[in-house]
Amino acid sequence: MSVSPYRAAMVVILLIVAACNPPPWTVSGSSDAITLRWYVDDTDIAAAQSIADRHCGSTGRSAVLASNEQSGSIQVAEYQCR
Repeated sequence: MSVSPYRAAMVVILLIVAACNPPPWTVSGSSDAITLRWYVDDTDIAAAQSIADRHCGSTGRSAVLASNEQSGSIQVAEYQCR
């Protein structure tokens, strides 16, 4: 089974775009909340707050930190839009 050059190029492009998405990463999101994940050595909570503010700001609300958990070097924070 061979892969067409066009399809192979599209896969490579998608992988490059996915790799360029800097942390924090969105774990889940809705119009009322967003959950973000990042490595504490690479990113601080201010970057997560900024992303949450943009997310909630799109509906005219502010992001409020609802929970913040750290397991090893991974941090996960949930923000509520209010």
